[in-house]
Amino acid sequence: MALLLDTHAAIWWLTDSPRLTPAARTAVAAAIDGEGVFISAISGIEVALEDARRPMPPVEAFVEGAEASGFRVLQFDMQDAVAFSRLPRLHADPFDRAIAAQALRRQLTLVTADRALARYPIAVYRL
Repeated sequence: MALLLDTHAAIWWLTDSPRLTPAARTAVAAAIDGEGVFISAISGIEVALEDARRPMPPVEAFVEGAEASGFRVLQFDMQDAVAFSRLPRLHADPFDRAIAAQALRRQLTLVTADRALARYPIAVYRL
């Protein structure tokens, strides 16, 4: 199964956080060697824009870690924008909605702990 990590799932992978369960770690590792683990370019923007409300790693470290982990970067294109516009506003965060739109359009399983994202019509691996 091909996975798309939401921003926090990617950070938890990169920082070896206990918030990413052992089962999820196993699934991500298997997907890296299998159908692939994707990360949205939107996550890079989200990390770069975050403030003290939610600590994030420096964007350079995030990008380098994602590349070193073998994640494939999904660029956000115009068809993603169309998919984004068609999603109901179940989530107030436009970054998360954009990532959900990419998962929907590309039929990827979204790895997330965000309950609101699980309400979208996408495959979700809940953390």
